[in-house]
Amino acid sequence: MTEDKIVVYKTFENPMEANIVKSRLLDAGFNCFLTGENAALVYPVFDISISGIQLHVFEKDVHAIDQFLTEDEALEGL
Repeated sequence: MTEDKIVVYKTFENPMEANIVKSRLLDAGFNCFLTGENAALVYPVFDISISGIQLHVFEKDVHAIDQFLTEDEALEGL
C-alpha cells in the first residue's frame, strides 16, 4: 500500500531547522520523524552535511505537506 509508505521528504544540514519544521508538521496533524540528528554526537568524525538530517513523512501526505509548508508564514526563510 502506497498510503503507508514512508518517504524522505527533505534533508536538512541544520538540526534546529529540521526540528522546527518537524514541530510545525506535528502541530498541523502530520505524522513525521527525523533521522540522523544524533549521528554527530555518536560519531565525532561524522560530517552531518554529507547525509544530513532526514525528515520522513507518509507518501500520501506529501502534497498536503507541500501546500502547508508553502502557506506557513512561521517557516518563511527556512
